[in-house]
Amino acid sequence: MRGAVSTRRTVRFAAVATAALVAGLLPGTDSVASGPDGTVHVGYACAFPSGASSTSGTSGTPSTSGPSGTSGTQEVDVALTQDFPSSGVVGKDIQPGPLTAAVTVPKEAVAALLPAGTAAVSGTAALTAAVTEGTSKAAAEWPGLTAPEAPAGDGDLVLTFGGTVPPLTVTAAGQVRFTAGRLSLTLHPRTGQATPPPGGTPPGTPGTAPTTTADTTGTPAAGGAPQVTIAPRTALADLTGTCVPKDGTPTLLGTVPVTSTSRGATTPSRAPGGPATGTAGNSDPRPVGGGATDPATSGHSGTIHVTPPPHSGLHDCPAPPSGSPDPAIIAQQHRPPGAVVTPGPGDPPFPPYSQCGFVTGYANVGKLRGAAVVNDLRQHPQLVNVVQKSIASDFSSDDPTQWYFELDSIAKLSLPPADSTFLTYGFVPTTAKMSMVPRGLMTVVTVGAGTLGTISTSTIYGQLDLRLYDVKVNGVPLDVGPDCHTVRPLDLKLVGYDRSSLTGVPTRPQDYSVQTGGPLAQDELFIPAFTGCASHGEDLDALFTSSVSGHGNSLNLIQGPLCVPVAQSGCDPEIAFPEPPHH
Repeated sequence: MRGAVSTRRTVRFAAVATAALVAGLLPGTDSVASGPDGTVHVGYACAFPSGASSTSGTSGTPSTSGPSGTSGTQEVDVALTQDFPSSGVVGKDIQPGPLTAAVTVPKEAVAALLPAGTAAVSGTAALTAAVTEGTSKAAAEWPGLTAPEAPAGDGDLVLTFGGTVPPLTVTAAGQVRFTAGRLSLTLHPRTGQATPPPGGTPPGTPGTAPTTTADTTGTPAAGGAPQVTIAPRTALADLTGTCVPKDGTPTLLGTVPVTSTSRGATTPSRAPGGPATGTAGNSDPRPVGGGATDPATSGHSGTIHVTPPPHSGLHDCPAPPSGSPDPAIIAQQHRPPGAVVTPGPGDPPFPPYSQCGFVTGYANVGKLRGAAVVNDLRQHPQLVNVVQKSIASDFSSDDPTQWYFELDSIAKLSLPPADSTFLTYGFVPTTAKMSMVPRGLMTVVTVGAGTLGTISTSTIYGQLDLRLYDVKVNGVPLDVGPDCHTVRPLDLKLVGYDRSSLTGVPTRPQDYSVQTGGPLAQDELFIPAFTGCASHGEDLDALFTSSVSGHGNSLNLIQGPLCVPVAQSGCDPEIAFPEPPHH
């Protein structure tokens, strides 16, 4: 991933972690997984509430039973792709690679499940993997898989979920097997256009986009310029189902041989066309059905210890911050001369409403050759709060690829002091607390009309003051004074790209939008020199400046989907954590 470093050491250094946290408004890699792609197709039977299949489908025809003839039950194909390390060591983390689950819902089930008028569907998912070693077994819960919006037409619906998963450890040598078990799906249907304006739901009536001047057919208006109407988009009721593998379907994702020492560890690989190294799932002689892949619910069973995923426990946002985007940043945008800004001069502002979510990831420190954890989800992470403020648009061209759409927002992220650990000059262990104070609000600018053949770009700008205190060098306290800080703020400029419109097929988790989240990166982060760092008259500025400050640093983050309380979207059962990236 962009900006990642090759080292496997995690270095929690204050300056860079701080910058990443604040910049992380909105994923580097310890994973040892690699090798050619391989996919295991698992047939699932999904039970939805009976009311879900009794609503009108996309054809408007009521349905009371799914394709299987059982009310509320639908059959889907799930293509699971995941890498695993080729070997492991007792007591050390076994880190599966990122998981991709492409769920294909047949057109008959689409008509039975989705309400009339559904134009697009996004979703979230959680997979329970059965982990076994000899007679020991445990359930690994892998929540937080997300899928971007896909158009709901007359054919099959394909949603591509993605995310990373937590590690596990074992206390004995042997073969560790991973098999797919229960899959929980939540579908988020919406009316209106299939591809929303980049950046999420535009301001205005909660859950509904404002209307611009024109229709999607490109009918010329007065003056001969084609006009475009963005159809209102309204969130419909979520559909939640529980899916289990059908009897006899292959479910083996991969195996990892574990030894008592690290001798013999090899580069990870994957059997082409099958699951990760060790065993090819389609050739597994033992048919594995739903019952066989539903392990004990304990995350710690026998020799296996599964790291439980963190949960936010939150389902509401703080009050929306007040303020405006940085006018200097807005002035830098290359708007067409005829772009119309909404709200215009004298118009009332958009109704303010909060959208909030979590971000995590890593900051890569050039001089330290390591990566700092950003907003650790297991250490009281903080929400980012986003408010959309204005739109600039120009749909006058007869070439849709030349249309202009800009969505400007503000964002607030307040962070508590955090502990950090790093190695000064690569060998002196140093710890410190860091205070992170944003200078005002962050400005978020998304540019792109979302038309076929185009890329939408979101850029997050901000500044951050950084202070270090409670420093210890090799365990010995080092008084650096009350005002050890960088001489000027860190300049943040995170960028995320949504390339789904290039082909019309969503490619998440590679794509980013403010509303649905995804990866963000800053390839060059300059850390200024330090000042005010003194211990009993001894100037320590040079120590921190020489060991940390300079060019060659980067940020690698991932944002989760935003909760929008006024639209009752993305908040229940809790605001989702993004799956922490590898670094």
